[in-house]
Amino acid sequence: MLYRKFGYNVFNLGEALDVLKPFFSKKVSLSAIKYMQKIGLINKVDFLEYRLSNFDEYIYLMSIDYLKRRATLRHKIQ
Repeated sequence: MLYRKFGYNVFNLGEALDVLKPFFSKKVSLSAIKYMQKIGLINKVDFLEYRLSNFDEYIYLMSIDYLKRRATLRHKIQ
């Protein structure tokens, strides 16, 4: 929902809460934004200003670590 509204442009926390307001409570929206920031989907630009990360790059970076871990685990088992 945030990507449809803002794309990769900078947005502030109030705007994000307004977009998520019809679907989630304020508390759930804040915790979701904090979680997405923690895992790297949202980057903090300035105080209360955020920008979405490129999802394709995020998936690519996460899959490399996962595949390396799977390759080493498979090697140890066999």
